[in-house]
Parts: sequence; C-alpha cells; structure tokens
Amino acid sequence: MASTFKVLVFDLGGVLLEWDRHSVNALSPGQFLTIMNSTTWHSLDRGIVTLKEACKDFGHILGVDPSIVETAMDQAQLSLRPNPSLLRTVQDLKASRPDLKIYVMSNISREHFKMVQNLDLSWSLFDKAFASGLEGMRKPDLRFFQHVIEETRVHPSEIIMIDDTAENICAARSQGMHAILVDKSLPSVGGILLNLLQDPLQRAEVFLKGHAGNHHCIVEGHEEIELKDNFAQLMIWELTKDEDIIYFQWPCGKMNGAHPFWNGHLNGHSTGQSNGQSNGQSNGHLNGNASMTPDVENGHLNDQSNGHLNGNAFVTSDVKNGLWNYFFEAPVLTTREFPPDADTTSTAYLSLPERYLSMIPDVHLVLDKMATNLDLDGIMQTYFDPTRPRTTPEVCCNILRVFHRFGLGSDPRIKKTEDYVVDCLHHNACLDGNRHYSTLESFLYFVARLYAETRSESLRKRLNAIKTKLQERLNVPTNPLALALRLFACQAVEMDPQLYRQDLDTFVSLQDEDGGWPAGHFCRIGRTGARIGNRGLTAALAVRILQREKRDA
Repeated sequence: MASTFKVLVFDLGGVLLEWDRHSVNALSPGQFLTIMNSTTWHSLDRGIVTLKEACKDFGHILGVDPSIVETAMDQAQLSLRPNPSLLRTVQDLKASRPDLKIYVMSNISREHFKMVQNLDLSWSLFDKAFASGLEGMRKPDLRFFQHVIEETRVHPSEIIMIDDTAENICAARSQGMHAILVDKSLPSVGGILLNLLQDPLQRAEVFLKGHAGNHHCIVEGHEEIELKDNFAQLMIWELTKDEDIIYFQWPCGKMNGAHPFWNGHLNGHSTGQSNGQSNGQSNGHLNGNASMTPDVENGHLNDQSNGHLNGNAFVTSDVKNGLWNYFFEAPVLTTREFPPDADTTSTAYLSLPERYLSMIPDVHLVLDKMATNLDLDGIMQTYFDPTRPRTTPEVCCNILRVFHRFGLGSDPRIKKTEDYVVDCLHHNACLDGNRHYSTLESFLYFVARLYAETRSESLRKRLNAIKTKLQERLNVPTNPLALALRLFACQAVEMDPQLYRQDLDTFVSLQDEDGGWPAGHFCRIGRTGARIGNRGLTAALAVRILQREKRDA
C-alpha cells in the first residue's frame, strides 16, 4: 500500500497559518466579508492593485475612511501565527520521505506575502511558494492550478492540495489533484496526510510496540476508568503472537506482563489475590508453599520450569487453575465477586503458545468442565457459576473453537451448542448484538474463525452462510473496531478482496496520528450494557489485515 503521491501543496491562511478573527476590531466581521468578496480584493490578490489602492477602494465600498480599513488589514496580518501541529506533521513527513516536494500556493497580496515571510514558518521545508500577488493569478483560477502543476513537473494525480476553501478544493479536483478540505468539523489534516503518505502497517506495528503493557479497554460513558481485562489481552496475543505487548493474570492470581509494576511482584512478592474472582483458589504464595502458577521470570514464563516453582510442584490437575477470569484487576462496573468464564478461558487456550500448555491444567479437564456446564436447553454456558445462567452465541463459538482445535470436533457433547451457533448465523440472531456483545461483527468474526480453523467438513458446510452474511454487511457504517473484525472475517473466509475494498479504504482512513485507531466497541458490560472497546485490539487486527493485503498484493 505504498503511496503514489509526490507533491504537497499547502494554502497559507487557515492552513499553515492561523489568524484570530476576534483581533480585528477596526471593521465588523460583516464588513470584512464584504470587502473579501469584492472584485477589488481579487485584484489585490492578483497583484493588479497595491494594498494602498485597494484600501482606498474598500473605504469607498464600506463608506469609511481608508485608514480604518488599513488598520483592520494590519490587525489581521499581525494576528497570524504558524500552525505548530501541522508543521510538525510536515516536518515528520519530509524526514520520512526526503523525496517529497512541498509547496505553498496562496491567495495573498505582494505586500502581505513579504510580511508573512518574516514569520517562523520553517520556510526551508518548502521547495517554492506560489503567491498569487506575484504570479498574477489567484485561486480558484484554473490557470493558477495548471501553472503549479506545470512547475512541479508531476502528474496532477500525484499532487495533494490542502486548502480551507471548498471553492478552491473543487477547482483543484477538477484538474485531477487529490484535495483535502481543512475544516474544524472534519478529521485533522495531519492525520489524513499521514494516512495518505505513510505505510499504515508500519505505523500500526509501532503503535502496538510503543504502547506495550498499556492496551487497556475503554468503556463508553466511563472514559475515566482504565478497564484492565484478560480477555482483550489474550485476543491481542492470539493475533500478534507477541507476549511482550500484553499483560494478563493467571487463574491463580499471578500477574504476567511488560509493565515494571507487575515484574516487581513476580518473585516472592506476589499477593496472588484473586481480585474478586470467586473460583475458590489458593493465594498462590511462592516461598515454601505450594503454588498454582508456572514459574515466571521478568514478566514471562520460565520455559525451564518444567511445571515446578521454587522446588514445589505446580498443581496442574486442578481444573480451577484452567478457568480464566475476564478481569485482570478488581472487577469494575459489575459485582464485587466475579466468576471465571468460558469466553476468556477458551481464548486463553487458543492463545497460549504450545510450550505453555504443559504448565497449566490439561485442556481436556477444562473441556469436560465446559461440556457439563449446560443451560436447560443443553447449550454450554458463559460463566462457571450456577448463579449466572447465561448463554452467549459468541462465547459458544469460542468454546467450539477450542473443542475443534484440540481434536474433539466430533464430540457429541457439543452438538446442541453447534446447532445453536448455526441457527444464530442463519437467522441473524446477533444483528443488534446481545447482552455481552455490542455488534453483529463480533459474532461474524468468531464464526469466521471457527469456519477457517475447523477440519470438519460437515461443520464448514453448516457455517458456509458466513460468506453471505459478511457480504450483506459490507459498506454498512460501524465503529472502527467492528469494522476491523469484519475485515478480518472477510479475509478468514477467503472473500474476494475487491468486495471489501471500500471497507478497507474506510478503515485505513480512520487511523489516528499515533498509528492506532479509535477504540470503537465490540462487547459490553453485561450488567449495564455499557460498550467496551480497545485501541490495541483494533491495531492488532489492523496489522493482521494489512499483512494479509501486503502478502496477497
């Protein structure tokens, strides 16, 4: 997805330079607008009349003394200040793309252009400035755009024009240029330029590494809360295979992650608290007591532990050590005591590298637990807690993924759960989400993964409708995280890339200046319905999506 743009053309006023309209008090806003729309102003822009001559005519138009107009013009000029944020972006772009040519194209009188050249605008960044008063042409004159295109010596399709006037944007586009309208109600120009000119994959990878250990969830309406959960972390781990960028808490209460706080609590100082996790486990003390956690060194499992820690056997026969809790820390926005669940547990066993599986309870113990944790319809439930009878289609998908991953895809105990997932798919049961998930895309994502991963041809045939359901969702507006889930699902079922091209372009355009994406949402706090998103999860999905696009290009 390399950029084909070679030239940037910036306007001055309202783009590279900002001015304070309130500082102009010699004339009212209405009076200033009147003279700006006069033919005399156009002549001033083109250098046909001097500033002195123009002010005399403006005075006549407004019925005021020309000196008042001169004062207003001076006030406007003196209020001009460089746009530091945009200039930093331009500097970064030039540093990353030394071959990029950068120009100024502005409607400005000769006198005023001379004044702005004294401003600290990092003029050395620009290859040339096209000032209307010196060129004898003004925007939106098409000949002015044609002149700039000829001077840059590139095809107009390789030029990006940045302006704050829709009329000028229209003219630029009519000549084949790519144009960006600067408006406070629209996304930032800096972000748009980065998306157009830099590799989104590389930027996403830098974001994930740069925010290692800080990929927390965001709850809509509760932005002040830093929601730290195991579930999103494990999803990120499954996508990236990178343990260094996530954190999580083992079922025994032991913490694992890149943050120094957690590393400082790993060797003999861990409290092993369950943080409200009502799974009846021990505190997991490390010195002289039996521990129910694998050896951890510097925030990572020690591959040499062979299931032992400080000389004590690690208890892998207790199924409770294989049941994972959603929350990393104390539960928030729900009950103080929160049980382990099948969704996080399934995702853990799907995410953990092979070398870790011998250090935790055998997956078959956990699968047996799931297979006996049924609702009244015989469907496997979300929580390992009889006081929370919940059945969730997405959770059922992940349970089925684990059964199929570990060779139990034909186990008769999963038949009713499988039927339930298939029925939900065929009848659009999750069109409006459900208690625990906020978008249809969440369900389609997990179904697509099940479809792609299973070796059961009969199940693949039953789930084949996933392709049609995804096509029905293409180009339907949604939040960034849901869009990423949709795109990943499309790739997982081998959909023709041309079908989801518009969605992909939309998604890439949403990339933030720091390389991540807005958090969006994909699941909910069941108790309140508050929607949960995660910028790290969106970025992890983006990396996989863009890697696939790059591979298949």
